[in-house]
Amino acid sequence: MNLVRQQEFVQAFHYDALPNEHTEETAINVSLNPFPIEEGTPLNPEKDSVLGLRIEFKIVLEKVALSGDVAQFVQLIDRKVDKIEDFSPEEINELVRPLFVLIERLAYEITEISLDEPGVQLNFSPEA
Repeated sequence: MNLVRQQEFVQAFHYDALPNEHTEETAINVSLNPFPIEEGTPLNPEKDSVLGLRIEFKIVLEKVALSGDVAQFVQLIDRKVDKIEDFSPEEINELVRPLFVLIERLAYEITEISLDEPGVQLNFSPEA
């Protein structure tokens, strides 16, 4: 895939200390949404695409829950995409990997600071 990525951004991030007894559960929602290409851009609306990538997450660890929303815009050059089903699972992993790396970094840094111990190392790698 020929991609031009915009900067990843954190739309929301929240840290909650959990009581010993809790019923919280981990949940991760990945979405890929095509956006119309505006006139006057160098992109060709007939053969290129602009996608909004988003991951909404709630990660429940032993002592804490981390939740939030991270996103990124991506231009696909010479590939027209109308829906998520137009991608293979491997292509979806390639598209959203930088967002998962951002979540891994946020989790490590905030747990290291807040728990005053080595940070929690998440691993969203497909090989893991």
